[in-house]
Amino acid sequence: MQKDFYKDWQKHLEHLDEHYRPDVFFGESNRPDNNSVGIKDDFNGEDFFDQEIEEEGQLSLDIYQDEKNVYVIAPIAGIDPKNIQIILEQDVLTIKGERKKQFEIEEKNSIFRECHWGNFSRSVILPTVVKEKEVEAKFNKGVLEIVLPKREEGGAVKIEVNRGKSKPLDSARD
Repeated sequence: MQKDFYKDWQKHLEHLDEHYRPDVFFGESNRPDNNSVGIKDDFNGEDFFDQEIEEEGQLSLDIYQDEKNVYVIAPIAGIDPKNIQIILEQDVLTIKGERKKQFEIEEKNSIFRECHWGNFSRSVILPTVVKEKEVEAKFNKGVLEIVLPKREEGGAVKIEVNRGKSKPLDSARD
């Protein structure tokens, strides 16, 4: 299957060659002979497909709320709490970490592999604004629990219209 994919990829790159113009700053200036190049040259043939791209696992979450708080529950078994990073940026909560493999099992001895070892990350948009300085996180028996106290939003404000002479905007700015 990989060989078929490689052939299809090469055909795709050949088609793109018609429209390809190498970047003068990063492309031709770094080439010793400044010869015309195609997009396939930049992808370096089969070596491009042999490169390892680090996999990142996704974290399962339960999120619920009551009148006062938003709660985030994440089962993260097999991790040291020191390897968990929680970032709150406005209304986006991100949980990152690394689950380190404690042992090595040879591929040929594996029957079924479902566990993700290595980096994981998950970002979610919270349903409301929260009090950033009051967020609490606990890790107990492989479960991360984050409590995010809700913050009152501005809400609707009724603005009264007064009678009177209006001022032109230009004179009001002076």
